Amino acid sequence: MDIGAEGQEFVMRASTIEYFAPAVFDDLIEVYVRMAKIGRTSATYELAAYRAHDDALMVAATQTLVLVDLDERKAVPIPESYKEAIRAFEGDALEA
Repeated sequence: MDIGAEGQEFVMRASTIEYFAPAVFDDLIEVYVRMAKIGRTSATYELAAYRAHDDALMVAATQTLVLVDLDERKAVPIPESYKEAIRAFEGDALEA
């Protein structure tokens, strides 16, 4: 499903970030992103980055995006087909 082709796009509504440990040159970093919650018009992602050699959590973040109609500049419902695709990928861990 291509939401952008329908004149709709996800835009950032909120973002929080916490830093726990520094990275240095040549650190191998593992980054994880998952959709934690999908609502009527918004989706919330959880992100985390770990230093690979000692599995130290370096940064954690959440981002909430809202689907908007680009012409109207207002929130619109996320299509059920998109929600189903996300549910199929994320499984039972996804909040609705």
